[in-house]
Amino acid sequence: MKYNFEERRSRANVGSYKWNAMGDQPEDVIPLSTADMELLSPPEIIEALKKVAEFGMWGYTWWDEKYSDAMRHWMQTRHGWEIDPSWIVQLNGVVQGLYAGVRAFTEPGDKVLITTPVYGPFYRAINLNNRVVVENELVLKDGRYEIDFEDFEEKAKTAKIFFLCSPHNPVGRVWTAEELKRMGDICNKYNVLVFADEIHFDFIMPGHKHICYANLGKEYADNSITLNAASKTFSLAGLCVGNAIISNAELRERFDLEVNVSGCYTYSIFGNQALVTAYTECSQWLDELIRHIYGNYIYFKEYMGKNHPEIWVADLEGTYLAWFDCRCFGMESKELGEFLEKEAQLFFDHGYIFGSGGDGFERINLACPRKDLENALRRFTNAVSKL
Repeated sequence: MKYNFEERRSRANVGSYKWNAMGDQPEDVIPLSTADMELLSPPEIIEALKKVAEFGMWGYTWWDEKYSDAMRHWMQTRHGWEIDPSWIVQLNGVVQGLYAGVRAFTEPGDKVLITTPVYGPFYRAINLNNRVVVENELVLKDGRYEIDFEDFEEKAKTAKIFFLCSPHNPVGRVWTAEELKRMGDICNKYNVLVFADEIHFDFIMPGHKHICYANLGKEYADNSITLNAASKTFSLAGLCVGNAIISNAELRERFDLEVNVSGCYTYSIFGNQALVTAYTECSQWLDELIRHIYGNYIYFKEYMGKNHPEIWVADLEGTYLAWFDCRCFGMESKELGEFLEKEAQLFFDHGYIFGSGGDGFERINLACPRKDLENALRRFTNAVSKL
């Protein structure tokens, strides 16, 4: 391997959200919670940002041809999707796009459909804008999460927007073309606008294929807005760079207006350069990273199977987040989380934060050095042996 995914650095004193949240802990403890990586970004990006820093002038910044060319290159070579630069609306991140979309295409009191358990900011984007959450709970069938399409269609009849999480966070599903089209056909039938949050789209495990929702066909692209970013893939969240891709000119104009009304009209020179470098120079790094993450997943699943056979671990099709069932301990997620944090200095994401269907589950971040995963699992075993 060309790249080193075993080096780790403490982020205890650099303003990291998840490190600050866990407070003072021993040096060998890292948070395996919030979905940003405990791995260094590609060296190519580090070197490119050094040059930007050394330039010494960081004024107001907007995306340019290098940025749009890099976007087109990545979407075509990694995902088989030919996009036009005019479709791009730059954002400070995918979550900003969720909030802007709710405001642009709904009114207070309107309903927004989500498939749960799901990424927590979906709830916040809806609730904080005084819209109504409508939950379509995923069904765990034969060890795999599936969509309850009968319930989905019933809920879609009164919704204005559907937030599609693809790949799905936290359960790790990579939706098939058949599943995506079925959801899309229902949304088109009832005039429900699809917001496809595809921020994890680069993390696809062996044997699976991500399909960009808008690349299914014109009828799906015309009634959708795709949100993605290089930030998840290359550990750039602190650089605040994201994109909406919208082929429908009318939707794009309304969305872009809301983004501008919110006061976001300039972007990070560091974020822009990071994206250009990532999408033009870092494909090999990503390939090696996926092998490392999948290796961590196999280690995690085999460890649980050997030491805790009572715990079910979801198949990891996409993302770098493993979802596992701890209901065998007879504790609610919040209670179990507090126990693990106190007894084992383990910081996972607890299932209840993902809404309906999440209680009793835990989510672990596998984008870390193997030795830290091994250490965390030993502490997990020692802690639950006391229950």
